[in-house]
Amino acid sequence: MKCLNRAQMEEFILEEASAGAGLNIHVPNCSRCQALMAEIRQEQEAWSQALYPEQLTDDFTRQVMASLADVPIEPAAEENEPDTILLRKKRRSPFIRRVALAAACLLIVAAALTVYAQPSIADWVRSIFARDNAASDTGLLDARQIGLVQNPHVKVKDKGYTLEINEAVVDPIRIIMGVKITDPHGKPVVNEVDWSQVTVKDTKGREVAELHPMGGSAVIENVWSLLSDGVQSDTLTVEGKINQIGNEYSSKRIVKGHWNFKFTLDMKQASELTKVTPLDQQYTTPEGLHIEMQKIVRTPSGVRLDLSTSLDEKAKSRSSGLPWEKQELGFHFEDEQGNIISSVETDRSWSTYGMAPPKRALKSDQVRWAYTFTYLPYDQKKLRFVMDSYTIPIHSKGAVTINPQEINREPVIFQDQGDVIRLSNFSIGQDPNVQEKKMAGLISMTGTFKNGFNQDEWVLRDQNGKEYPIDFRGWTEMGKIREAHGDPGFIVEGLTTLPEKATLIRKVTDKWYTNVNWSFDLPKGEPIKGLENVNPEDYWKAP
Repeated sequence: MKCLNRAQMEEFILEEASAGAGLNIHVPNCSRCQALMAEIRQEQEAWSQALYPEQLTDDFTRQVMASLADVPIEPAAEENEPDTILLRKKRRSPFIRRVALAAACLLIVAAALTVYAQPSIADWVRSIFARDNAASDTGLLDARQIGLVQNPHVKVKDKGYTLEINEAVVDPIRIIMGVKITDPHGKPVVNEVDWSQVTVKDTKGREVAELHPMGGSAVIENVWSLLSDGVQSDTLTVEGKINQIGNEYSSKRIVKGHWNFKFTLDMKQASELTKVTPLDQQYTTPEGLHIEMQKIVRTPSGVRLDLSTSLDEKAKSRSSGLPWEKQELGFHFEDEQGNIISSVETDRSWSTYGMAPPKRALKSDQVRWAYTFTYLPYDQKKLRFVMDSYTIPIHSKGAVTINPQEINREPVIFQDQGDVIRLSNFSIGQDPNVQEKKMAGLISMTGTFKNGFNQDEWVLRDQNGKEYPIDFRGWTEMGKIREAHGDPGFIVEGLTTLPEKATLIRKVTDKWYTNVNWSFDLPKGEPIKGLENVNPEDYWKAP
């Protein structure tokens, strides 16, 4: 069973008691789903505390009591009587009583709306700079600090749905916008738009970005993109031709309509503030991966590290004919005390203080990388770059023989290059990767990997020598030792009957190398004007 996305998890939390047996088994035993559930529940609790505080203000209480001044109230109940307050049954017009109570209710609603409209809560739910929205994006807060927030003044409405864009930040490395969509009842709609329907072009009409959703709150959706290296344009034109809200993966209905918009963003000020620091460092690993550092680009909203990698002849032979460019690098930055400031892992890219996924481009025999960090204070303190590891797909020949009739009774263990996989329950069934009725071989598996696994290539060879490609379905838990759990695990495509005997073969290993020993000090960068004395950690300390 696949992990739930955000919309599915929100629906599961609401209807957990009546959820299907599959979900009730999968979610409690899946660390990824458990983490997402905890995040959503924490977010819902924040909403509850923000919109429904436990205590109302004294002024609110006085207003409500004043509205009830003409409605007599019984004295406190005697001992042993129910602890309640009753309206006295005097001969008073029912109309007057209803008016008094209606006035009180209106005051309650008005007070609630007033609380909602207070800047601290309004900012929290309506801004990309709200604390829970931008807590880890100090680059975004830096951009606001020096006044680089632009208001596109977009508000389009169709079929009762309203789309608004009132905040945008752009500089030479990225663009980020806050989008608010509400349904006919004013309820926020998030994660329901295909942002590929929006283009970002420079002054020459070239597309320079592909927008994607990235985080946000329960009201505001952050839409962003890294910009192509070397974008030289004083303005960017953002044009949306959105014709659908909702998608096939959501429980909400799909609404067709037209939410078109077009606006221009000014890049001139941000470009003038950008600082470029050249890097002159190179290194070749013992296994033949050559790394060449190029430059660090400091912009108002973040820092981009540019570098390239290539292979020597020996390394090329190990990856001949394979997508060797699908390598992953692992490194970190540390201060003089050895504290890690930001780090990038080989299995997935992330940073202690937030980072966008890297951009990777193959140019001839080089892979050119652009890693974007929202926090890398090399202009404020001495930092050191430390190379940790990397992965790269290589040819391999790991194999194990399987007897389908026996594997259900006694699992088979595959061991190769430090990886251990337990295989069990080989059967023929519906291919879970396709909607139409299609049969495939299903092999349950669990495993621990010292290598990367993401770029692995597996096949099943039957007793006649015919090979069937294998796809993996399940989830992997990242870390120094990666754990994989199949659901069902290995899917043998095209296999419709169980073979008498078969061989499971790993033809490609996503090889993980740790035998690297390279580090260097980053040159001190020039601070951006207006941010010379800003300590990013102060953003998090602010009330």
